[in-house]
Amino acid sequence: MKTLRMVFSIVLFVLCALPFQLWAQNKEIPITTSSKEALDYFLQGRDKLENFENTAAAQLFDQAIAADSNFAMAYLYRSLAGGGLEVRMSNLEEAVARAKDVSEAEQNYISMVQAAYVGNSLKQNECLNKLLTDFPFDKRVRLEAGNYYYNNKDYQNALAQFAKSAELDALFAPAYNMIGYANSKLSNYDEAANAFRNYIKLNPKSPGGYDSYAELLLTMGMYDNSIAQYNKALEYDPDFSYSLIGLGNNYVFLGDYDTARKYYQQYYDNAPTPGARYDALNLEAVSYVHEGKIEKALSVYHQYGDLAQKENDAYHQVMGLASQGMIYAECGNPQEAMKHYDEAIELLWKSDINQAAKENLMNSSKLWHLYALGANGEFKKAETDEKVCLQNAKMRNNPQEMAFLNSVCGYLDYKKGDINEALKHFSKADPEDPITQYYNALCFQNKGDVQNANRLFQKISLSNVNSLDLALVRNRAFNRQMNNMSYSVK
Repeated sequence: MKTLRMVFSIVLFVLCALPFQLWAQNKEIPITTSSKEALDYFLQGRDKLENFENTAAAQLFDQAIAADSNFAMAYLYRSLAGGGLEVRMSNLEEAVARAKDVSEAEQNYISMVQAAYVGNSLKQNECLNKLLTDFPFDKRVRLEAGNYYYNNKDYQNALAQFAKSAELDALFAPAYNMIGYANSKLSNYDEAANAFRNYIKLNPKSPGGYDSYAELLLTMGMYDNSIAQYNKALEYDPDFSYSLIGLGNNYVFLGDYDTARKYYQQYYDNAPTPGARYDALNLEAVSYVHEGKIEKALSVYHQYGDLAQKENDAYHQVMGLASQGMIYAECGNPQEAMKHYDEAIELLWKSDINQAAKENLMNSSKLWHLYALGANGEFKKAETDEKVCLQNAKMRNNPQEMAFLNSVCGYLDYKKGDINEALKHFSKADPEDPITQYYNALCFQNKGDVQNANRLFQKISLSNVNSLDLALVRNRAFNRQMNNMSYSVK
């Protein structure tokens, strides 16, 4: 879960303190604030955010802003520390509004984060490259470069940047954390474990290191050891949300769904914001899908929608409807799936969601609709929509959106029986997405390539990275693999 949250970080100096600015000119990015008090709060908040203690970080950034209402970077970091979409976007807007009064490096940094939020990968990359050129010895700029590659699933380049960050400062704990995650993605589990142990050694009283190590152990299927490490994290912070989630996920994969939901409920009860409560409800619903209790899962998503309506949160109302649409489509009721997707899209059009977030969601909704057309066998309508989606994706040039588009197009081709075209699209889709893997495996099986089909079925059935997509196909993948093995034995 933690790796889905980018860790934006920066080295701070009061800009008006000229000697410090000159010292840092070619080494670290300066920070503009008129208040030493604000800077102190900011430094503490940055440390908390880098170690995933978001609630404490948010409070410290709020204090920094109170001490200096023109502190652009404090607003930027507050946007990264949680609290929901409106909190995120309003603080980002405040940072952007104050960018004209800060250094060029800070302006690039703010623009980079803004570009990431709106899905403008080209602009994000442009700003990042400028920062790397101007501040090649800034360990946090290197960390950001690694995060950029990591989020685009280029784990080798991500690892190189994280390693450079640690090389620049051997005591910089967050670099070791991300070295661990990158190695885990590359299946270098020994190297990942060593990196997480280094993180713990450098920051022994923070729950983050134990939580990261526990996540690695969960990925490896070492459930008992993972549970022990998550409990260790909770000894340092009994409300550390990531560890409550991790414990729940362990019990999901152990098949003890009731215990899993107890941890998700604890996460819900301790949630400081509605955003965390949405996460908890989503996890509860996913646990029911794993268990095969689809009606229960849909019931929880109704609770999710009710919470969003109560909070006047159109964004999460839309997301709840879309999740139900996915469940209906993958569980054999494509007509009901289309109804839910259409309801989500209609609500989105009418909503007053922040424009940048709305634009991103509109792009996703086009792909939801395309997927629903495929599920319903409406291939003629899908052809027109597919062209529009392709044109839009090329214009935005966002790697994650292109991967999603290729996954949906591959699904369409599979449903039409055009297996070769489906395989081409799946080869350019997200290789880690379980639904993509599942339909890719069905294509291999259709061509008689049982070996590659079983390879993907096994990858899905052994995965311990919890998600709705995995819950929808994990049991099916296991059964397909067993049937193939049984047939080959006969």
